[in-house]
Amino acid sequence: MDFELPEGADREYLIIFGVAAVYVGTIPVGEPCIVGATRDLERTYQAMREKWPWSEIGAAFWVKDRDTAEVIASEVNGVLPHDANDRLDCRAERARVEIERVARDWKISLTNHDAAMARVQAAVRRVGDLIERANVNGDLSWFNTAYRDWRLAAKKVGRGMSYAEARARLRKAVTKRLICHDKLEMNTDLLDGLFPELPEVTGRKFRETALTGQKNGGFLRPRTPRHTHVRSGRAALPKGPN
Repeated sequence: MDFELPEGADREYLIIFGVAAVYVGTIPVGEPCIVGATRDLERTYQAMREKWPWSEIGAAFWVKDRDTAEVIASEVNGVLPHDANDRLDCRAERARVEIERVARDWKISLTNHDAAMARVQAAVRRVGDLIERANVNGDLSWFNTAYRDWRLAAKKVGRGMSYAEARARLRKAVTKRLICHDKLEMNTDLLDGLFPELPEVTGRKFRETALTGQKNGGFLRPRTPRHTHVRSGRAALPKGPN
């Protein structure tokens, strides 16, 4: 399948950002097809394949939120003919054109899937590069120490988490800050909610220990980090059709 599904950090970025896709699902011959709305194309694709073997996503457009995507999908489904299985009795190309027509008539901005993915991947690389530079420069020692202390406490209650998973949680926190606050930065403020709470050590106690250096449940104060901060414009999907 040539269509690139958002996975991993790309999928995470789109979900955090809150946008949604209007998609066209079909089989290789292009007919029949379906039109739907989703915030998670990868999960939708898997569900579609379970119900309709050999199907694939042939096209997708991103809009500002789930409600907008559902309105467009509903209108398209109301206009085009259906077969006995309630799938659209037309080729995927016609469904795609109809999505664009509805959006144009209703003055709704669409972002083509390929353009959206290119911008998402660029933003994800920026977040990844920031974390990697901080790690190389020693500016990530506060996170590494906090992870080590959490892991030691978690082991006592039969819990665990790999370093790769912890870094993924950090990436998600940095990405959310970039999207919500237009800032590409990392500091100890991110410790709030970064690690799962443990039965004997709450997230609040963990953060207080990491920041104040008081011994509490085996946690020790990490070295005070240098503030890693890069001002950034909003890493958003562009408005307007692509």
